[in-house]
Amino acid sequence: MSKSLFDELHAKATNWYRDFEQHKEECRIFAERLRIEYIEYLGAKSTDIEFHVLDESLERLKNEGTTLSPRIQMGDDGYIYFGLTIFFKFDKGCVDEHIRVGVQRTKGQWRVRWNTLELAFNTSIASHEAFFQKATASIAEKFSTPFHKQRAPLGFVPVISSNDHLTLVPPPLPEIRIAAEAPNGKNEESQYTGS
Repeated sequence: MSKSLFDELHAKATNWYRDFEQHKEECRIFAERLRIEYIEYLGAKSTDIEFHVLDESLERLKNEGTTLSPRIQMGDDGYIYFGLTIFFKFDKGCVDEHIRVGVQRTKGQWRVRWNTLELAFNTSIASHEAFFQKATASIAEKFSTPFHKQRAPLGFVPVISSNDHLTLVPPPLPEIRIAAEAPNGKNEESQYTGS
């Protein structure tokens, strides 16, 4: 009995899916290796750098916490993404640095996106050192800028959260008072808080 067109498409889809799953597994292993090498490069502890979960729009899911295994997410650009959080802990709190990392392997060559920084990541140790130097310099630059000159994403302000972590939150909505004339001829005020 000859194969139907559907059977042929099914076989191609199966091969494609198998290749894609293998690629995702390679990216997961790469992410774990990248984290370990960066911990070693910084001289940090394993609890100082952990993975965080990204949603489908590649934003950090704040309520998911952190993990020791990457949760990868496919981007629209062909990169596979995962999130890293670096914890800078001190006596009275903690500052978190959240990094979105994208990886792509084409023709045996890895490309890595570290927030807005994009570089080749070869198998040589010198390549890794150069990459980590640039990634670390971008973080150091952020913390070298005085706090009052920092620019947060539009509409967000930095605050210390209940668990002593520096986070960005939307500013409180302004209270708007609307004066309207009531049916009895008197002015009444109503409040609108923007929700």
